[in-house]
Formats: sequence, C-alpha cells, structure tokens
Amino acid sequence: MNGNVGKFQRAVDVDQTFEAFAHRYRDMNMRPQTLRRLFEKQKGDALYLSEFYQVAIDKDPPHAFPGVVMWHLSIKRIDKEPIMDWRDLQAIKSQLCGDEAEALQLFPAESRCVDTSNQYHLWVFMRSGTQRLPRIPCGWTKGMVIDEAASATSGAKQRRRADGEGDD
Repeated sequence: MNGNVGKFQRAVDVDQTFEAFAHRYRDMNMRPQTLRRLFEKQKGDALYLSEFYQVAIDKDPPHAFPGVVMWHLSIKRIDKEPIMDWRDLQAIKSQLCGDEAEALQLFPAESRCVDTSNQYHLWVFMRSGTQRLPRIPCGWTKGMVIDEAASATSGAKQRRRADGEGDD
C-alpha cells in the first residue's frame, strides 16, 4: 500500500514567542484570547513536512474514548489543492503513526461540519505503554489489495501503485 507522499521530516517551529505569532497574524483581526489559544495549540503540535504534504499532529486532542490514546492528524497539500487519493492518506498515517495503527476520518453531522480549506483530518488510535494497538470495531476484518493487473481480470478499475509494484 503506498501513496506518493514523499519522506516526512519534522519541521522546526517558526514562532518561538507569542509576540512573533501575534505579529504574523495581526491582519486577521482575531481577539487576543483566540490568538493566545492558537499559539499554545501550535506549540503542542508536531509539524511534519514532505515535498507534497504538511501534517500537524496533536498528540492529546479532546475525545470521548476513556483510557485511549488518540492522535489528531491535520493534513493538507503544500500546494493547497484537494487530496483525492485514499492511498496518500493511508501512506501518511502509516509513515507517521505506524503501519498497524488504525485511524478514522469523520464525516460529521452538518451541525458539527467544519469546511474551511482543503484540509483533512484523521483521528488515529495509538498504543499506550505496553498495550496493543486498539482496533476500531468496524470495517473489514481482513485486508485485500487489488493491483491494476488483478483488477483487469475482474473488470474493476485500479490505478497503478506509485512504487510500480504489479507492473509487468
């Protein structure tokens, strides 16, 4: 399973002080309390960059799963275009959280809908201490990957993998 996401590197925080952060966003007319909250949040997030994507990871987002460690991945393309490839999101999750971590992408009730940019969100269930990675109690129980060659015999359509696997 792969997507064309590049190799991620941890980015260095740009704004080390609240004053620098506030100066950068001065034209957005945000209240000081809002600016302070956003500054504190960005200090706690880990930012990763590849040549194609930017991913901010919040390792302690609010959620309603007691005793579960969950990370929130906020994903956007560097060029700000939409992400239309599931394999890219899968590869980002696997590269930054591990191959066996499971994640959810939520399509919320309209009353909770947030649609402000071409930004995508994954909520990833992570290991805590020695516990096994939690499994989400829905979805397929076994994996199956169909490449382009196999799909040709079934009539299904599948694009070539970026790594060329399955090519003749």
